[in-house]
Amino acid sequence: MRRFFRKRLPAFLLTLVMVMTMVPAVSAKSSADLTYEVDKGDSVSFKEREFRDLYRSEYSGDPSYVVFTDYSDLDDYGYLTAVNYYDKTVSLSESDLRNTWFYYDSHDVPKNMDYALDGLTFEANRRADSGTLRLKFEIYDADGKNYVYGTMDIKVGGGSGSSKGDITYTVKPGEEVTFDDEDFVNAYDNAGGSGTMKYVVFEKPSSDYSNAGTVYSRYGKRNATSFTRSELDDYKFYYGDSDYGDYDLDELSFVADKSFSDSIEIAFTAYGGRGSKENDSVSGTLKITSSKSASSSKGDITYTVKAGEEVAFDDADFEKIYENSRCTGSLKYVEFSRPDSAFNNAGTLYSRYGKRNETAFTRSSLSSNKFYYGDSDYGDYDLDELSFVADKSFSGSVELSFTAYGGTGTRTNQNVTGTLVIATGTSAGVSRYVGNIRYNTTPSTALQINANDIARLFRKYTSGEALQYLTLTSVPATGSLYYNYYNTSKYGSAQMPLTASTAGNVVFSYSPASASEYDLSELTYIPSGSNYCTSLGFTGYSSNGTTVSATILISVTASPVSEVYSVTTKGTSVNFPANSVYSAVASATGFGLSSIQLLELPASKAGVLYSGSYAADVTTAYSYGDGTGSMSQLRFIPNSGFTGSVSIPYVALNSSGTAIGSGVVSIGVVDSVKKFTDISTSTWCYKYVTELASANVISGYSNGTFQEKNTITYGAALKLIMLAAGYSEQAPTVKGSTFSGYLAKAKADGLVSGNPKLNGPITRLQIAQIAAKALKLSTTGLPSKKPFTDTNDVYVQALNAAGIIEGYFSNGTSTYKPNNTLTRGQVSAIVWRMKNSVQ
Repeated sequence: MRRFFRKRLPAFLLTLVMVMTMVPAVSAKSSADLTYEVDKGDSVSFKEREFRDLYRSEYSGDPSYVVFTDYSDLDDYGYLTAVNYYDKTVSLSESDLRNTWFYYDSHDVPKNMDYALDGLTFEANRRADSGTLRLKFEIYDADGKNYVYGTMDIKVGGGSGSSKGDITYTVKPGEEVTFDDEDFVNAYDNAGGSGTMKYVVFEKPSSDYSNAGTVYSRYGKRNATSFTRSELDDYKFYYGDSDYGDYDLDELSFVADKSFSDSIEIAFTAYGGRGSKENDSVSGTLKITSSKSASSSKGDITYTVKAGEEVAFDDADFEKIYENSRCTGSLKYVEFSRPDSAFNNAGTLYSRYGKRNETAFTRSSLSSNKFYYGDSDYGDYDLDELSFVADKSFSGSVELSFTAYGGTGTRTNQNVTGTLVIATGTSAGVSRYVGNIRYNTTPSTALQINANDIARLFRKYTSGEALQYLTLTSVPATGSLYYNYYNTSKYGSAQMPLTASTAGNVVFSYSPASASEYDLSELTYIPSGSNYCTSLGFTGYSSNGTTVSATILISVTASPVSEVYSVTTKGTSVNFPANSVYSAVASATGFGLSSIQLLELPASKAGVLYSGSYAADVTTAYSYGDGTGSMSQLRFIPNSGFTGSVSIPYVALNSSGTAIGSGVVSIGVVDSVKKFTDISTSTWCYKYVTELASANVISGYSNGTFQEKNTITYGAALKLIMLAAGYSEQAPTVKGSTFSGYLAKAKADGLVSGNPKLNGPITRLQIAQIAAKALKLSTTGLPSKKPFTDTNDVYVQALNAAGIIEGYFSNGTSTYKPNNTLTRGQVSAIVWRMKNSVQ
């Protein structure tokens, strides 16, 4: 049995709390702190913010976890359900609550114990007596030192004699309604089934079934199976574990006939028990009714979205609903009711989709939060940062009921209810594209996904945590994604296409430990066609359960979209190079763009990108031309003391709002522009040379040239590397030897050993070793698979993981060519990446 206080509380506090729980708390109220009402056979979700508000009544900040201390009557009324580390809903009886914590921050939930407070729900037994269930709980801070006592009353009432059957679904003629396996679990538990439900068996339906519609497994997907009247009772439909049946209960749905107008009943028996035993069963009825209004596309607010894409919410739409009602004052926040089961297969509601701190909402968690309008004091998430991402198979519509709360001043004593309808259609307007990681390729070039790019993004979004593995949440809509495309990997399986139905079942390890694991570096994208953008979604996980969800954007154009580069002096604004962007896209695709959508804005430390007098955003389509809302109105104003490089990625859109390619605008902010007679804006290394020269990291020859094609010497490269890593200039220690001071310092600091010839060439291996040591890059925690086949050097691997050096990729093999020498231009690129990695 797990220790109740684990590592949280010291011994003296353990004793104190044990004593305190035996007597009434000083701060306890005579009435319950939290009160809920629920009908028999129904459920009610607890709202984590109410626990937070109760905690804040005595302490500042957010609580860490909640512990229930008195739950002796729970089994008489029902049970709790909660979400574990694996995002699985688990049923909890009285015995399960002993030594159990419910974490306020779901990221804190450990792998094999405890649950999230978000999503905690009480499920009332259908045969429970009417009455009030009182639960006592304690809310703790992270150290277990500050805690607040509370009581919760759940008033259970209502009747369980519904004539609609144990489970009821409503469907529009000609459309689909999906089954929710949790509904069958609830029916099993509410009818007194012991242990956990294992599987469901349906009885042969009546003859009405043939004219009503058809039950399917995986309708509209690969391996879809339909069941006739005589076949339906031949199979077991398992809950969770395929050992207990033939088909997944949660993948069932009913597709109504176009003439379906009444209802159909299908009797079922749910089997379960404790452990692996199936020694208990419960009978029930599934009723499916027809409703011509079930899929109405009319609502108080209606958004249209293309299947597989995103539609952003506009908080002004909710404000209009509030203002058009009889409510007084202003809108404060909105709450959504728990959606029906159709929501699961329609898509996902997000806050800050594709951005840092992105949050996805399940059916239960959506109804547990407040979405504030303008002022964060009134809620948990910004209403204007919500969006809905439709499933690729989404058709028809889905409805969300909401209540908008408001009032005068700080009071929220007014409310109005409404319905938000999200419908599929082709008139959704311009789609918003997301690309946390971006790649460009051409139609004939396979694209290898770089595992290190994902690992660096994960560290950035988690402030330093290490990526352990990831799962794919979506696959490209165009082209093909493969694992082990070249069939050369010793990890995982042989070449395997990754489709929407298979990709989510594979775990890709950043550092695979055995041949049975799948190697993240073996993902390959094969284009199909040209001049389009597609995306790949993933969720990354650290060893302690921290997650990051993000999107890889892949641009496929006839030829690469050239980077557009501008340079400006410190503190001087620069106009967005609209004409150059247009030309770069036209040259790569053969088509002119109509508008662009920005994928990322400059960091706040660098400056602000404006559109006219307002800050630019990543949702607007900025048109090519003049006037308000055009590309020509974009202007970057650097902060007064900032120097460095600014990157502004974008997607180019045609007149229909569809992306035809992706590119980047880079802006160098320098103290002064130092020019070389043989370096022009068309020189491939112009950006690197210009910015490094301004920072006094590199210099040219006395005749005013840079000579980027010359092979660089060991001494010159050593100097550049050390200056880029933050070393100061070193005076010569040997007369007549310009770089002797740098060599002496490098030896003293362990960057170099032996006596290299400063005037001789330097190899790619030597550069990597010196640079990795100068940057103090860690050589631990690197992937078990080496990135290159021609060197196992850990410093090469560390520099590659940091995104500073690259190799040569061909037909599934990546080489580094460690003995090759480098030109001055090539080293300028490496040194530029070094300098920007330490800024």
